[in-house]
Amino acid sequence: MKLYMTDVSGNSFKIRVLASILNVPYEKIYIDWPTRQHKSPAFLELNRRGQVPVMEIEDRVFWDSTAHLVYIARKFGGEDWLPSDPLDMAEVMQWLGFAQNEVNFGLQRARGVLVYGGRPEVYERAREDGLKALDVLTWHLAKGHDWLALGRPTIGDIAVYPYVMRTPEADISLEPYPEVRAWIARCEALPGWLKLES
Repeated sequence: MKLYMTDVSGNSFKIRVLASILNVPYEKIYIDWPTRQHKSPAFLELNRRGQVPVMEIEDRVFWDSTAHLVYIARKFGGEDWLPSDPLDMAEVMQWLGFAQNEVNFGLQRARGVLVYGGRPEVYERAREDGLKALDVLTWHLAKGHDWLALGRPTIGDIAVYPYVMRTPEADISLEPYPEVRAWIARCEALPGWLKLES
């Protein structure tokens, strides 16, 4: 199993942290982001979107972090991280959708504008969506939930974590969100959890 990645990619982090928790061996292939290796013809043959992470698994290529999480969870995590029961699976999957929608188009995009010099006109809309993401998380966690699904850590938590943890880099304070901060701390206390590079 090969993972094409960068240390600072939140989406690459999702895969690295689940592999660390489950003690899954894999080969790291570092992509040189500053020189735009992710836009090179060779990399675009792996992922036409020109993004990391990409995984090669048994001669097949997968270019989406959600697909990677699903594969690792089902292959190596038994029923713990992504159960096969339809209702339980749906409960986890809705948080994967949340990571790809409100978190991605909100917190991740707002951060991207400030950190990587994205289009400034995008920032305000992304910030609004990011605040909605934090509101949804607070609403859920304030009901007494320690985790996002099933009362235990799942790949839903891993998928949502990176760009929520990096919320301050989007110029949005986490101070008004104690439930979210406590959830971040619970994630980081899990055995095998990695530090997310900035």
